[in-house]
Amino acid sequence: MKAHLSAVFCASLIFVCLGMSDLQAQESADQPSVLHIVQTQTVSPPKNSVPTFLATYHVLDGAKSPVNLLSLKGTLSIENQSPNFSQVLWVLVYWQGECPKHDIGLNKIAGYLWFDITKNPSQSDSKFPVNLRFPNPIAATGCIGFYYGGGAVFAGKATMTADLDLTYEPAPSANPNTVVPAGGGEYCFGQDWGCQNTTTDDQLAFAVPTIMQTSGHLLELYGDISDSSFDGTNNFGPLPTGEEWGTVNDWYLLRGGCGEFGKNLNSQGFPNPRPLPLLYSWLPDDARLLESVPMKFKIPDGGTGKAVLEKRVEKIFPHPLQVNAGDCLVTIYGRNGNGASDDETQVNALMAP
Repeated sequence: MKAHLSAVFCASLIFVCLGMSDLQAQESADQPSVLHIVQTQTVSPPKNSVPTFLATYHVLDGAKSPVNLLSLKGTLSIENQSPNFSQVLWVLVYWQGECPKHDIGLNKIAGYLWFDITKNPSQSDSKFPVNLRFPNPIAATGCIGFYYGGGAVFAGKATMTADLDLTYEPAPSANPNTVVPAGGGEYCFGQDWGCQNTTTDDQLAFAVPTIMQTSGHLLELYGDISDSSFDGTNNFGPLPTGEEWGTVNDWYLLRGGCGEFGKNLNSQGFPNPRPLPLLYSWLPDDARLLESVPMKFKIPDGGTGKAVLEKRVEKIFPHPLQVNAGDCLVTIYGRNGNGASDDETQVNALMAP
């Protein structure tokens, strides 16, 4: 899961620990309860550094109280006060026992609950709605942490703001549901640096294999996709041109192993770029398509290809899908068009025994 915490240009960024607060939950009088999370910071970080922040909240009767998370709704925003590309990683976690005094590195957490990544390549205030529901509740305890970090990658001032409502209720008994990673990652197209892997060939794509470690039933895929152009400066690759550009985001379940996808990894464990038709040809006949989220941006006449393509992932399985230990979850990242883009998913799988 640590791979999720590397924001854009993961090979070069240095995390700067700036703040932490310890707050009591703001609960409504009705049941279920609502934790209202409001956080905002304005940053102007040095080049190649990422300011990070952490707020902790006690809910119910204390940190050890078991809770079921039912939904997460609200708005995330990045206001750029310069025309430089910026992004923010948002993370929801929980701890067992008392909330720690200093754990901005998230080294002592009991588990991750949710990730999101938002980007803004323009001098503007960009907003992204969060609207996730968990008909199969997510298990946590009464100490919730909200971690976030980011800003302009090279220079400039940016304000990052979260206004979220986390709905929860007491857990009358142990909730066996668990959260596991679902092939999240970050891949750059149109430039040869900056992400977990990159390609300058418009015909190539990436496929991330994730071995499922335990057997169980897949209840839900949830999170978000953030595929963005850069800002058009010489700091990054060029803006897309032509009529439109877009992205491919697919999730497949493979039975019994990852096959060719597991062999197509570099020395750091990240997938090598391959032609998109070749990646699809590696899928066995019984591969199960779990979700597909294509996105595209039509470039306006006289305009540019500068844009952020963001979309929520919320795939709820009405009939839980059997998953065996050793099965493989493959996430395919593809891109249509030209120019440079930063394609990233932050998606989790909710599993039951």
